Amino acid sequence: MMETKAEIRKKMLAVRNGLAENEIVSKSEAIVHKVLKTPEYEEASNILLYADYNHEVMTHGIFEDALMHRKKIYYPKTDPLTNQMEFYQVISVRQLEHGYKGILEPKEEQPQRRYRLNKNEDTLIIVPGVAFDILGYRLGCGKGFYDRFLSGKRQISTMALAFSCQILDELPYEAHDIKMDKIVTEEIIYSFLRI
Repeated sequence: MMETKAEIRKKMLAVRNGLAENEIVSKSEAIVHKVLKTPEYEEASNILLYADYNHEVMTHGIFEDALMHRKKIYYPKTDPLTNQMEFYQVISVRQLEHGYKGILEPKEEQPQRRYRLNKNEDTLIIVPGVAFDILGYRLGCGKGFYDRFLSGKRQISTMALAFSCQILDELPYEAHDIKMDKIVTEEIIYSFLRI
């Protein structure tokens, strides 16, 4: 019998928390290096990025590169009451402050900086997660923020960042769970075709 999402989440968080600080830094650097060479990243004019916390793959290198290449960078702001998430444009890390669960997020909600889907622009969303499987499914923190945000936004490319210890053979999933287009680990890049 397959373990529940909650059991897997608990086990995988322990695995990730067991990584040493220098391992997280070096593996994150290897992952970022791979991301920057993908066509999805190179072609995207909008990058929807997450602020890493709690031993997630570190994303600052992506922020710096995207800034240098004049891409628009957006970070999520979550509303824990509605479990909704919106992305707001950020041009400096000074525009971030500690929000939900202590995660860095954009300071104030400025409507003119909110990400809006534009069919003429390529957008890449870079997604964190607790665990992933070799089919492209993702296990997040359980609130469904990313699945809800991505629902109905099929033209956004999805790329998850994970340490290879977070990849499992199989995860339990439901109909509303959105598969990743790519998962980038320090060792390999998994690519999944959309059907």
